[in-house]
Amino acid sequence: MSGLNESGAAEAKRALLAELLQKKAGRLAAPKKPDPVELRADPAEEAPIRELVPAPLERDLPFPLNDLQQAYLFGRESEVELGQGSIHVYVEFDSSGLDLDRLERSFGRLLERHGMLRAVVLPEGGQRILDPVPVYRLEISDLREATAPEIEAALAEIRERMSHQLFAVGTWPAFEIRVGLLPEGKQTVHFSLDLLMIDASSFLLLFKDWGRFYEDLDAGLPPLDLTFRDYVLAEQAFRASEAARPSRDYWMERVPTLPPAPQLPLAADPASLGRPRFLRRTARLEPELWARLKERVAEAGLTPSMFLCAAYCEVLGNWSQSRRFTLNISMTNRLRLHRQVADMVGVFSELNLLEVDLASAESFEARALRLQERLWTDLDHRHFGGVRLLRELARRRQGGLRARMPVVFTATLLDFSQLEWLGRVESFITQTPQVWIDHQMSEERGALVLHWDAVEELFPAGLLSGMFDSYVLLLRRLADEPESWRASHLPLLPPAQAEVRAAVNATDAPIPSGLLHAPFLDRAREQPARPAVITPTAELSYGELARRARSLGTELRALGARPNRLVAVAMEKGWEQVVAVLGILEAGGAYLPIDPALPPSRLRHLLERGEVEIVLTQPHVESRVEWPDLPGLRRILIERGPLGAETHELEPPLPPVQTPEDLAYVIFTSGSTGEPKGVMIDHRGALNTIVDVNRRIGAGPDDRVLALSSLAFDLSVYDVFGLLAAGGTIVLPEPGAGRDPARWAELIAEHRVTLWNSVPALLEMLVEYAAGRGLPELPLRSVLLSGDWIPLDLPPRFRALVPRAELIGMGGATEASIWSILFPIGEIDPAWKSVPYGRPMVNQRFHVFNENLEPCPDHVPGSLCIGGIGLALGYWRDPEKTDRSFFVHPRTGERLYRTGDLGRYLPDGTIEFLGR
Repeated sequence: MSGLNESGAAEAKRALLAELLQKKAGRLAAPKKPDPVELRADPAEEAPIRELVPAPLERDLPFPLNDLQQAYLFGRESEVELGQGSIHVYVEFDSSGLDLDRLERSFGRLLERHGMLRAVVLPEGGQRILDPVPVYRLEISDLREATAPEIEAALAEIRERMSHQLFAVGTWPAFEIRVGLLPEGKQTVHFSLDLLMIDASSFLLLFKDWGRFYEDLDAGLPPLDLTFRDYVLAEQAFRASEAARPSRDYWMERVPTLPPAPQLPLAADPASLGRPRFLRRTARLEPELWARLKERVAEAGLTPSMFLCAAYCEVLGNWSQSRRFTLNISMTNRLRLHRQVADMVGVFSELNLLEVDLASAESFEARALRLQERLWTDLDHRHFGGVRLLRELARRRQGGLRARMPVVFTATLLDFSQLEWLGRVESFITQTPQVWIDHQMSEERGALVLHWDAVEELFPAGLLSGMFDSYVLLLRRLADEPESWRASHLPLLPPAQAEVRAAVNATDAPIPSGLLHAPFLDRAREQPARPAVITPTAELSYGELARRARSLGTELRALGARPNRLVAVAMEKGWEQVVAVLGILEAGGAYLPIDPALPPSRLRHLLERGEVEIVLTQPHVESRVEWPDLPGLRRILIERGPLGAETHELEPPLPPVQTPEDLAYVIFTSGSTGEPKGVMIDHRGALNTIVDVNRRIGAGPDDRVLALSSLAFDLSVYDVFGLLAAGGTIVLPEPGAGRDPARWAELIAEHRVTLWNSVPALLEMLVEYAAGRGLPELPLRSVLLSGDWIPLDLPPRFRALVPRAELIGMGGATEASIWSILFPIGEIDPAWKSVPYGRPMVNQRFHVFNENLEPCPDHVPGSLCIGGIGLALGYWRDPEKTDRSFFVHPRTGERLYRTGDLGRYLPDGTIEFLGR
């Protein structure tokens, strides 16, 4: 049963409420004679705590709520995130042969013995033990004549009501016991208890003593002179003393560096849920396995509880966005102030905020030992409780009325055999205000039983089951595989999720052979008369384009163009760009696109960085650019000069001197994060992407694309080589039409453009222009959008104009050959926060890794990494940056590119993009 997660409440309200509770309770608790508490040194404690002397004459007086009780009470506030409920336990037993009169009378003896069963919270803010109280009567439901369906319905109704019961704190009783009489002498016992006055260890003690009284109503249990009131006053006096100051100083120093709670994926805002409902997951480790595991735990120098805590943290870290977090530890801390403390019931639980750091490459065993050492050091300073620390955190960090540390590990390993006299436990569920997940554990007949109580609706479907299953599998692995203790990285991805990832990344297919421009040469031989490029001032057939490219290639090869050397293309948009890139590739070189409008200093820098000896440009650009004076730099003008007689007969292309593994182009990034990087793409990677896209959209000779992207933006690679490979036509607007949707609409209609390939913003401009103007339906049939977020309202707005068009979201990186992932956009799901990124393309792979390069589970954000044939060769003449971004996975051996973006896998294998 958890200790609270007292929230990070709005500081003003939290501080005020806590202060009022303390002051009011303190006034009520003041004894008539303020005798000092007598203390006796206890060597088990850090500071000199001495045995208190009971005050039996004051046992009926009000006394303060302790820190944890105040926190529980605060958690019931309706304004508090995941409040409106109590800390509560519900147990249901399958029984037979119980003597109900004896059961009721024995419970009466229990009420007499344990005053906190009779305690209530006072309106002024303290608490008081009532004496006497009325005789408690069991509630009986007689179902002996009912049918099986009737019995099931009746028990379900009782279970539904009692399992999340909310008792009024100012009235008695704060519990309910109901017995169902069933056919064949069977019985069902329902027990519901508010834990505001009684913690987990006390709960078990109640059942132990109840069982003794049931066996013998006159059981001679030693009388309890000590009261919980005596204990609370002595504890508070000590914590206010100088002896407790070292604990306060220790935690005040730690507050600024404590990390937040585990950042788990959520499906709902906790503040939106109102009163939470908890569901329980349970697993059992057989006695033999648990015994074997405990032996290994002892060999490692760990306690069983801390071993389980360490394993729990491994799982939390795998599902958390950060592997450094704070775990809320609930544990029993009965200060040995009197010999009867062990025999009384009350709230003795304490919270400890345990700092967890799993980012290191240590072994699991080393991390577990370090975690245990951290807790032991914390417990040396336990006299400044976790509730007070939470208040301090809330005051400093401004958290609002939200749960600040809502993930709990209840550290007490309980023995539930003390419940067995009442029957077999059929159902057991706890709840705690402001808690998301509470890990509990017990030993039953030599077996370890693990429970997670959690607010199911907070999390995406399947997430908690995946976490819990991975946790149990981890424990079994640690029991059966000794080497796993020495492993620094434990495989925690649920097997079902691993299977989905393997399936979506199983993209291997035959790799297209040849060079990037080879499909164009094939189309030119097949259809030399078909239009290849259309501009407002010129039209080139496939035959003419091929002849011009060959002529240019011959000239460039004579001038020294060769594999893996760059030839710059500094041109405005026009047919000349297409001739230039094809000619460079025919020559055997690689092209470097440069925007001629760049400042002279940037132009010079790119030419120098690219070690460029030849620049291809246009006459009108040549005359207005301030060219750098670089030794050996040659500029060649591409003009529409005569090629001789028009003929359908083509000379054979130049014999290739490069291989598919050589460079096709280098594109320098914008340099928004520093020095621009020249991305080196080979023929094989770019051709693989183009062949894949053409196959998916069925690109063919009748297709035309409006090529809006700059040659220096890699979307242009598909515009040029994708359409020419398919035998289609490239429609190029005039240079000044790059931001003119009216002109785009004209060109699309005039030239029957079927394909669109751009960033989403440009399509949005076209949609906004076309909407409401009564234009004829655009002939577009396939739309490729990439390079930025796709607004959720854009697809339906576009489809209102072009209902039959196919929309595909594309993604990836310049470093991975244009695109590596895609998502066909159908109907927009109202639950989406963005259009999904999609699934990997042919011969490419996508991974979502945590900081230890382990795969993140579904819904968990991580670093997006791309693998496969499309990866760039690296960055031009920059091995240091290449090594930072491109790496070989240390365990799989796969070469990967680290995109710098965040994403997460969804359960169906689709990736959601989350930004930088």
